Amino acid sequence: MSKVVEVHLEWKYTPSNYLEQPIKISKPGIQLEISGGVAVAHIEPETFEKDSSLSDDLTKLIENRLYAVQVLTHKIFSLSKPSRTDLREDGKRNFFLETHSVSMSIVSDSVDLIITDKDGNVVSDTKQDRLDKQKWFSETVDRYRNTDITLDYILKSYQMSISDPNNEFVHLYEIRDALQEEFGNRKKAFKELGITDKEWKVIGDLADNQPLEQGRHRGKFVGVLRAAERSELDAARKSAAYFIEKYLVYLEKNCKSK
Repeated sequence: MSKVVEVHLEWKYTPSNYLEQPIKISKPGIQLEISGGVAVAHIEPETFEKDSSLSDDLTKLIENRLYAVQVLTHKIFSLSKPSRTDLREDGKRNFFLETHSVSMSIVSDSVDLIITDKDGNVVSDTKQDRLDKQKWFSETVDRYRNTDITLDYILKSYQMSISDPNNEFVHLYEIRDALQEEFGNRKKAFKELGITDKEWKVIGDLADNQPLEQGRHRGKFVGVLRAAERSELDAARKSAAYFIEKYLVYLEKNCKSK
């Protein structure tokens, strides 16, 4: 049998237009392209053989790009496990397949505005601003998610708030809880994250004090429970996303590594 000249790993994600523009990532011995519902890694055989965790690491790299969109837009995604294809010197291919998928509900749309001054110069481009923020978010998550258990936990809690909407405020509250635990107490969290008591209380009030079907203490409000209004859902989601962003800024500032 002729030797392997390249290993391909391929993932499928949905929706196929989840990312607004193609992403290309280059690492020694690896070229990763993510676009149109497919992520493909072109890997040198030596690189693949030397690193037994490479498939898992690349999966996390792709997840981080999708997490960035999820936290900033509150849209669900799914990501398959990778299928593997070995390209051989004689042109033949060997196929390997894993069929399980990882599920990570669309609830918001964005309208892009480009604002120019009287001379036609761009003052604000909301799409570019959004893409720049997604890029910063995903790259920062890449740097710290593997070593910071709090970051990994709060990203998964946000994911659960989307996939388990009946308990949405329970999962969003977990983000606040995890940050308080990370810093030891609420006041320390305020100081390190640069947030206010008013900002901190948004999720707490909705999760604990309101008679909401998605809340944490539904037994206290038997007979008067109601579904959360869109404005309440938006407030809680924005608050949780804001906390995650603040934690990423904290990690960048302190070069935190665990």
